Amino acid sequence: MSRVCVVSHRLGGFDGVSVEAAKWADAFSALGWEVTLAAGFFASGSGVVVRGMWADRPGGEPPPVDHALIKSLCTEHDLVVLDNAGSLWSAPEASVAWEEHALAAGVPVILRHHDPAWQRVQLRPVDGDVVPLHHPAHLHVLINSLTQREFLTRWPSLRTRVVHNRVDVAGLSGGDRAGTRALLGVDPDDYLVVHPARVEGTSKNIPGAVEFIRALSARRDRVRYWLTDDAPCAAVEGLPGVVRGRVASPADLYAAADLVLLPSTWEGWGLPVCEAAAASRFVVAGPYPVLDEIRALGLTVFDPGDIDGLLTASSDVLAANRAAVQRHLDLRELPRVLEELIEEAARCR
Repeated sequence: MSRVCVVSHRLGGFDGVSVEAAKWADAFSALGWEVTLAAGFFASGSGVVVRGMWADRPGGEPPPVDHALIKSLCTEHDLVVLDNAGSLWSAPEASVAWEEHALAAGVPVILRHHDPAWQRVQLRPVDGDVVPLHHPAHLHVLINSLTQREFLTRWPSLRTRVVHNRVDVAGLSGGDRAGTRALLGVDPDDYLVVHPARVEGTSKNIPGAVEFIRALSARRDRVRYWLTDDAPCAAVEGLPGVVRGRVASPADLYAAADLVLLPSTWEGWGLPVCEAAAASRFVVAGPYPVLDEIRALGLTVFDPGDIDGLLTASSDVLAANRAAVQRHLDLRELPRVLEELIEEAARCR
């Protein structure tokens, strides 16, 4: 049996990288591969904890890199997937260690890059010649075409592929609307707008979400704003009818909501937009640049300033959006895509 090591700085959480890494791990398993998960921190679940990839305390520096363990993992597997582990700027020494030991072992490597440092506010100084990793012997997978163009501008000789984040179209059907709304304290007649976002950082644009909620509330009654992160957030203080906190099931989240809101200034992809479309929910999003790529797939995504368009939209929009996601982004196609990437990564060496 072939063995793959899927590596990220942290796994098992609600963050986008953790969610997407889990999808890839499941797809490798569906292909018959034995999967090892390796990370500096596991928010849930289990795997191999690799020191040096995650700080022991918030805001601290990562501990020294465990070179012996990384070397062992590279030599014991037939493929290494660095899922943002070659991109994230918080532990560049660990990223370099994975690259060096993988090259020494001769193992094929797929690097999936989510958010290179130049696209976001940096958490720490970054040596542009180190992170993101860009060795030509490895296959570099980008989650959007914008990032692919930026990579090739910097490193024209790289072998790159664009693989959009996939959506579990079938799994997003049949959520518990009534039960989830009751759990959240939302009345049946309330118009619930869900904002699936973490409070930390500025790119999720929570002030912009609040501005949209106020504008929408002036046009229709009983609007409620649901921010899924329950961490303290000054931007929502004073806004009436706020709902806070997560639910475990994405299907329940979308079933409970009437509208999905993602007014981010930056997203590597913006999975809630595509998940909402798959769950037949209207979507308001933007102004993040990659949204143009999602719209180009055939999805209608309303701009936060287009409340008239939102309020007059027909159910035909929902049907067309779901069909577009099923055609272009269905999770069931991921094993086939990974088969192609495996072959291409082997040729890169």
